Amino acid sequence: MRISTPAFVLRRVRWSESSLILTLYSLDFGRVSAMVRGALRPKSNFLGRIELFSQGEFQFVRREGRELDTATEVSVISHNHILRTEFRAFAGAGLFTEWLLSVVSFGNEPSGPVYRLTEQVFGLLEAGVPPWPVVCGGVVRLLQLSGHGFSTDICVACGAEIADSPCWSHSSGGVVCGRCGETGFPVKSGIISFLSRAGNSTLESLVRVRLWPGGYIQCHSLLKEYAQVHLEHRLQLKSEKVMKEMLDAGH
Repeated sequence: MRISTPAFVLRRVRWSESSLILTLYSLDFGRVSAMVRGALRPKSNFLGRIELFSQGEFQFVRREGRELDTATEVSVISHNHILRTEFRAFAGAGLFTEWLLSVVSFGNEPSGPVYRLTEQVFGLLEAGVPPWPVVCGGVVRLLQLSGHGFSTDICVACGAEIADSPCWSHSSGGVVCGRCGETGFPVKSGIISFLSRAGNSTLESLVRVRLWPGGYIQCHSLLKEYAQVHLEHRLQLKSEKVMKEMLDAGH
């Protein structure tokens, strides 16, 4: 069966001297893997068209019972050149991609919203915006879309509105009030405000949000711990270290 769909290249693995296996996130089929035979040959039609983080219109041959599709053709929608050549953009795109691959498994229902979210995150990073607020905001949206959203405005235990000194409970699913605080731990109100805004406004608006030094690292750590509880596995986010070192270096 021949299929066609727009997709982002999230991972490239060398399979042989001339072939690659791609991990893609597509608009119509969700997360898929595809073999690209002869992709590395000098005269291949795929050269320059399946770079990491690029967006293209892919055509595949899909055979029943096989785990891998075979890519037969691709036309470029967006090269996303900056995501591969500018250090901050590359680190941000890498971290968001690792989140996406950790949260969304193969065989999930196709998700247009996740595809559009990836398009927004990559587009903002390609435009040169600060990566931390975009990545953290993108992760909040990704968790919502995958069914792992959390409450930031009312106590998840009793439904009361949250005033000062909020607490957080990973297992309960978000903020808890003072009366229910024994089930959680204190979190700075600025982080809760950012998480609330990330879930209810555009990613573009988050670019203007400024947290204190180290605030975004704390925010990301909270999201990571929360996700590990609800996904029931540890997240191996190699780009997280790069992002932290980049911040320490003042970039």
